[in-house]
Amino acid sequence: MTTKVATGNNVPIQSPLFPDPFVPYECKNNRTITAVCRTDEAIIKKYLEQTPFEYVDNTYTVTIADFGNCNKGSFLDCAIVIPAKYKDIVGGHYLFEYENEDFAIAAGRELWGYPKKYAELSLEEIDGKVIASAVKAGKEIIRLEFDLNSEIEHIPEIKLTPHLNLHTVPNPTGKGILYQNVIARDTTPDFQLKSTQQGKITVKLGGDKSTPLEDLKPHEVLGGTYTVGDFYATEENGWGKIIDRLK
Repeated sequence: MTTKVATGNNVPIQSPLFPDPFVPYECKNNRTITAVCRTDEAIIKKYLEQTPFEYVDNTYTVTIADFGNCNKGSFLDCAIVIPAKYKDIVGGHYLFEYENEDFAIAAGRELWGYPKKYAELSLEEIDGKVIASAVKAGKEIIRLEFDLNSEIEHIPEIKLTPHLNLHTVPNPTGKGILYQNVIARDTTPDFQLKSTQQGKITVKLGGDKSTPLEDLKPHEVLGGTYTVGDFYATEENGWGKIIDRLK
């Protein structure tokens, strides 16, 4: 019997959806707009109930990032992230995340458990603003508008790294879960900041039929940032680390 060697770590093996290995990769002049928000403690706790993560506080971020210069393929990323704790590790748990390319969705979900779904994404500088949005089935579900002519002296710092993901493998023979990996990932040590600005930002959230984003409409928007820098997912920090396997 001849042993056949796969050409990729994902399907179809004869023409993998995302490059193998996916790491290392980089994105020069990566642009990110972020809103720092506050909501009810009960909302955050509700979304943590079915996870092994513990509540930290009632702040969260909404971000849209332009990875148009990524050397493994151009894409945009949108995420809602909350602070969370697992054992003695405090980091950021991705509640919802969207990408506009299938390879980026598959790589993040399959390798590290990011909860990525598809949406049409945009990020543009228009008339003194940075405007970013996510659209599903013709409906705008997320919209951020950052005022480039505004300033804010202080925005509360939220600890959102490492990313704490619940990498869930479904049972292929029936209902339920085969196993879950608790994964930590932190690429920030290799990020090279070029510029950052704090200012006023507006946030609009409206869910689709599968994702109730309206639950997370902010009670308070604490401020926004617009950051440009060189992103690197290196061999040292680009991969995830399995903290625990849950069954």
